[in-house]
Parts: sequence; structure tokens; C-alpha cells
Amino acid sequence: MAEATVDLLPVTRENWYHRDQRGSWSIKAVLPTIASELDCGALEVKDGGDAQGAWLEAANPACDPLRRNALEKALKVYCARDTWAMVAVARALIGSNLKP
Repeated sequence: MAEATVDLLPVTRENWYHRDQRGSWSIKAVLPTIASELDCGALEVKDGGDAQGAWLEAANPACDPLRRNALEKALKVYCARDTWAMVAVARALIGSNLKP
């Protein structure tokens, strides 16, 4: 699987720029210029930092089971959205009009 993984950063830097990125090449800066509907801003888990925190909280044995369940659902929603974000960027870079 590792051999099939491609880092989109160098590919994006070579082939894409929008002024709204304001010099940033993070996925959070590039994504709104390609597929704004995949923004994670309205989600409970909004970014990688939130995801790490949610996982640590859920992994704590003292975490209430209802809260753990809520965190699990929020992480799954974030991870799915974040994965589709990478797919959208890759498709934009190769000129595909396919939608998730």
C-alpha cells in the first residue's frame, strides 16, 4: 500500500495555485479553491489536531461510553470527508469531472 501512496503536495505545487490560497499549500488552503463543499469547518472534528485530541479522549478508559460513541462517529465523518478532499484534489489535478 505504501508504494501506491502519492504525496499530493509536490504535484499540487507544480500544477495548481489560486490566489485564495494566500501562499499556503496545506490541504485546508487548497481544498476551498477546488471543492469548497468538502470543507470540514462545520464538523465537530475539523482538522488533524482535533482528530488526535478526539482519539486520545476516546481511548482514555475513563471516557464515558456515550461520549466515546459520539467521538467515534465524529472521527468517521471527519476521516471520510478528509479522504474525499484528497480524492477531489487529485481529480482536479488530472482534470477529472467525477464527483464523490
